[in-house]
Amino acid sequence: MLQGLNDVLEEKNKHVDQAKKTHTKAAKILDQALKEIGLKNDEIEKLALERSATYRKCRLEDIKLPLLEGNLKNVPMEENLREEVAMDVDDDNGTQQPRQVQDYGIEVDFDSLTEEERADNSPETTAEFDAQIARLNGEIERMAPNLKAIEKLDDVEAKLADTEKEADKARKDSKNARDQFNDVKRKRCELFNKAYNHISDCIDQVYKDLTKGKASPMGGVAYLSLEDSEEPYNAGIKYHAMPPMKRFRDMEQLSGGEKTVAALALLFANTNVAKIANYIRSQASDSFQFIVISLKGSLYERGNSLVGIYRDQDVNSSRTLTLDLTQYDE
Repeated sequence: MLQGLNDVLEEKNKHVDQAKKTHTKAAKILDQALKEIGLKNDEIEKLALERSATYRKCRLEDIKLPLLEGNLKNVPMEENLREEVAMDVDDDNGTQQPRQVQDYGIEVDFDSLTEEERADNSPETTAEFDAQIARLNGEIERMAPNLKAIEKLDDVEAKLADTEKEADKARKDSKNARDQFNDVKRKRCELFNKAYNHISDCIDQVYKDLTKGKASPMGGVAYLSLEDSEEPYNAGIKYHAMPPMKRFRDMEQLSGGEKTVAALALLFANTNVAKIANYIRSQASDSFQFIVISLKGSLYERGNSLVGIYRDQDVNSSRTLTLDLTQYDE
């Protein structure tokens, strides 16, 4: 009985081996077929591109093709490979479909060609057709003037006139923009120089008023200078200050207090807070406002109003509170 089962098993293995051989052979045949389909698809793609190029050339040169259907106006003048040649479509079973190409709905009438001319696609035949076309074009040029050239000339002249109008408009717009820019630049320089000159004329006296004392009744010396006098707003402004009883040095070489014209010392020293407050009040007016950031009560209590900044936790943002002090003057 065991021997009989072994014989059956051996017979089944032979059938399996035979089936594997058949499958391998079929797979090779399928691979070869797919390669051939791929080559044919490449050829279809190449011929489709050549056909599209021919259509474009005929449309550009206004060559009248004998057509059964369609119109050359449907052919785009710019080549687009994604539209003219479709991508390969592979089925789930591993087969490959013939490539579909764009024909723009055009069908050419080849009745004027003989069967041999249709079948012969050799370079010699193409060269012969090109030679005939060139010869016929030469005869046409000798027989009559090129009326299409006149039409094209009219179109070119019209386009040239439009281009000249656009160029004139662009030049005028450019001049207006340049004039407006120069006007804004001039006004900007005037406003900048007006503010700069005012500050430059006053800063020395202000510095003297803030720094003079018993030991130095004349106070210090301060002045401004521009890094670029042509376009001052494009560069920096140098601030020079010489504290009382000090020799002149660059601002970088002054101490921290001296760099700020002893502002922190004057601001937070009790004897100088009153000086600063009195000076600010004397210079303030309806058209000139001072905003002072300070934690000194003896300084901000002399203001007209207080502005407090606090954080609103509900909206996670800053808010302000304003208190009018003028109502408490008495």
